[in-house]
Amino acid sequence: MFNRKMSWFAIATVFLILAGCATMNEQECRVADWHAIGYQHGASGQGTQSFSEYQSDCADHNIRADFQAFKEGHESGLSDFCVFERGKNLGLQGASYNANCTASRYPDFKKGYDMGIEGFCTYENGLRTGEAGGKLSPACSEFPRFAEGYQDGYARYEVVEAIDRVEDQLRATEQKIDEEQQFIEDSEALIVRDGTTSKQRADALEDINYHREEMSRLRRELLILEDERSELIHTLETL
Repeated sequence: MFNRKMSWFAIATVFLILAGCATMNEQECRVADWHAIGYQHGASGQGTQSFSEYQSDCADHNIRADFQAFKEGHESGLSDFCVFERGKNLGLQGASYNANCTASRYPDFKKGYDMGIEGFCTYENGLRTGEAGGKLSPACSEFPRFAEGYQDGYARYEVVEAIDRVEDQLRATEQKIDEEQQFIEDSEALIVRDGTTSKQRADALEDINYHREEMSRLRRELLILEDERSELIHTLETL
């Protein structure tokens, strides 16, 4: 019963470590299955760099971490990870090549990746990436058509962004015009209201003149913004 519990504890330790736990405590070090831990790192496409951290953690408890077992497990895990289909899927996602799957040792993974990345780095995908405002994928550096599509797409993205900014300004200006109109109507109501003094009427007339001038300025600004939007829309249609 004791051994069975320890076995489950060891398995749990592997998953806790892979989930991102920064340290291993004494009990985890004592029951650690270094071959299994190494395998899981390899099977997830990771390198062996984390072993030095585990080694340091366990050394604090005077427990030796078994690198040989970890390495053997890691190599076994990488063999399961670095296969043709996984390389192809990685390439089709536009992801960078996994350096742990060296081309000399895992040629099938490299072949799959090359096939996948060629399928991803097309003009059309570059165009979509650019239109979405994404970053130019370094994985496609050897595919000029992807870069061409990206540049064309990003040019459209910049124009769309400019249109959005102008439309935001248009909405803000229209709101200001509405506010100015409300100021004028309030002042006009004050002028005809019973009990309004001569001084209040004079001030209200002055306010009306001021807000009418402000409305005229805002309407001129609105026309300029509408022309700018029209020009940008025309530019977008020609891209």
